[in-house]
Amino acid sequence: MKITIVVPCYNSGKHLTQCMTSVLNQDYPDYEVLACDNESTDGTYEYLLQLEKENENLTVVQLPNIYPNGYGEAQEYVIENTTSDYITFVASDDYIDTEYISNCMRIFAHNPDKIKCIQSGFYGVHGARVTNYQQHSYKNIEEFKELCLVRSPVNTPTVVWHRSLLNMIRTHEAHVAAGLSGIGAGDYDTYCHMADNGVFIYPVPKHLGYYYRWHEDQATWKVHEAKKETDYDKIIQDYWKNKWTS
Repeated sequence: MKITIVVPCYNSGKHLTQCMTSVLNQDYPDYEVLACDNESTDGTYEYLLQLEKENENLTVVQLPNIYPNGYGEAQEYVIENTTSDYITFVASDDYIDTEYISNCMRIFAHNPDKIKCIQSGFYGVHGARVTNYQQHSYKNIEEFKELCLVRSPVNTPTVVWHRSLLNMIRTHEAHVAAGLSGIGAGDYDTYCHMADNGVFIYPVPKHLGYYYRWHEDQATWKVHEAKKETDYDKIIQDYWKNKWTS
């Protein structure tokens, strides 16, 4: 089973070396890395092109910077261009253990007909320190829906998708109408959309090897700032509450 690791990048120079080293040194036998640069101005794209010359399993593309606080450009590109069985995204300021992909694929191999999408816990990283551990737990789609009406119960960076679900990433009509594309809230709405269509995101009850870096320049903080003006989480919650309880 082949998997594509997608690394969305925008002015990622500060942490990119650690990220790319980790994704290019996986012990899983059949994977490729797709680095999507969003018109970086700090040398990120040039660095990626050099890496591409040195690594057969790395492909670098440059995409228009349409969604400044999200990675919709990379999502749209991989939907149209991937031939892999599975897809996952690794943020350019995060990193993964050498056996991370092997650990993920072992879960799918256990029951490939039933398990189509997974998430796992991650360790937070602040500076050079590994700090807190974050994991979500729920038993079925109904419990997942209940959690969705409070907050997003998904660690987005750790989600691994089967290719048959890629169209779920595409924004549905209500998503577009609410203006969620590209502001970092779209993933939350997508997970609700998946649950509404009976897709279960299997919560793996252990750490598989993902490390999420907290820092003041990350898009997450910019999304939080945007939410001070417009509460996108509430828009999502109100929409799905109305749909699921009406």
